[in-house]
Amino acid sequence: MLKGISSNHSFWNDESHVAIMARGVLEYGRPITPAGYSTGIYQIILYYITALSFKIFGISEFTGRLPSVLAGAGLVITGYFIAKKLFSLRTATIVAFLLTFSQIQLAWSTQLRPYIWLELFTLLISYFLYQYIKSPWKLLDKYFIYSVTVSLLSCLFHGTGILNLAIVGLIFMYKIIKYKKYVYISVLPLLIITGVWVVYRSMGGGWGFVHHVIFKIYFSPLHYRIFLTHNYLWLIFGASIGFFTLYRRNKELAVLLGGSVVFIFAIAIFKINPRYVRYSLPAFPLMYLLFAEGVVSVIDKVTKRECLRWLLVILTVALLSLTGKFVFWPKYYYSINADMRENPIVDYKFAFAKIQNLIKDKKDVIVMDAWNDRVPWYLPGQKYIFLFKDGAGKIDPVFGEKILGTIKEFEAEKKLYESGIVIVEDWESLMNEDIKEYVRKNLKFEFTVQDLPYNENDHWGISVYSWGI
Repeated sequence: MLKGISSNHSFWNDESHVAIMARGVLEYGRPITPAGYSTGIYQIILYYITALSFKIFGISEFTGRLPSVLAGAGLVITGYFIAKKLFSLRTATIVAFLLTFSQIQLAWSTQLRPYIWLELFTLLISYFLYQYIKSPWKLLDKYFIYSVTVSLLSCLFHGTGILNLAIVGLIFMYKIIKYKKYVYISVLPLLIITGVWVVYRSMGGGWGFVHHVIFKIYFSPLHYRIFLTHNYLWLIFGASIGFFTLYRRNKELAVLLGGSVVFIFAIAIFKINPRYVRYSLPAFPLMYLLFAEGVVSVIDKVTKRECLRWLLVILTVALLSLTGKFVFWPKYYYSINADMRENPIVDYKFAFAKIQNLIKDKKDVIVMDAWNDRVPWYLPGQKYIFLFKDGAGKIDPVFGEKILGTIKEFEAEKKLYESGIVIVEDWESLMNEDIKEYVRKNLKFEFTVQDLPYNENDHWGISVYSWGI
């Protein structure tokens, strides 16, 4: 994983956001943008952890991503010991293999994003909740307290951490019913209120955002269906076997793991966003546990000789390597688009370095971009405009720049500046397609940056146009 961040590849859109907020901690003492905007408690711990890494090691892509690498390594160790504790050494070995060499794990462990942290938290919560289920009734059981604490921590890494809080609430309800302690149902509203407060305090959306989160439902699972059937059918099949074999001897653990997986996927698809598979990542460590349980259960049925069982484990690992979803040699880049192409991966560092060179001697120059956090990160202090098709005539509250959405607005703004740069993304993006065509036909073409080194098969490009340069 360290090699995967050693080349200091560009930050992508969401990573730039975290890096800017972390830089805000160093510059202003708290995570805000230069315009003074705060996201509330949304990702707040991730901002501070990144700021700490920046403070100790200096500001760079490497240091920004370093905490995620450490979390990914911690996830491997945690997964091994939890699997060994709940199942067996052979199960733990398979889980450790999956967490260590899976392409999807390596990719998200090398990103300045919160999802590898959420995987770690969900795995820990599942272990604590199982211990809570097994223990005698006690309202403030230590494992329940651990579960609530870690779930609240996960909420401060990302808003989707609220799923962990929901799982804790469901298990608490189960234990109330199991021990017939119905008077304690009164505790559940506290968990619900806490969840609503987390949503309310995230992203500055207020009660409108809360209403959207609660009542918005999506019905377009195609993206996830392709993601799972084309890439992880082997994992689903193995985890399903593991669920049924585990259910025969430990119903509570099977339902906890399997039910949590189904719950996370259901919420990710129908409530959060059906286009982005990253929201389902916290379910993967739990699926690895069930998959390993399925493999070991089948092997135990085949033979009783321990040496043959280990030989079959090795054979299973060898067969898994044929799926194309595992990486066994360190690479300079692990693609987050290896399963579904949903994140624009462009060499922004190279592109903005060239832009900086173009405008370095210009005093009255404006930069126009189709995203709001790239210019503040790569060209801090540079005046720019956000070309957003649905935001015409508005001001972006996050960074304070103008938003243009029509050709008429673009032309009027262009007349105000002697020179300017326009960044056009070579895919369907947030910029009005009419403005894209206008720019291509009427402005001077400067250069195109196509593909990222070590990721040439994942084609993304941006083209830069200018006037007065």
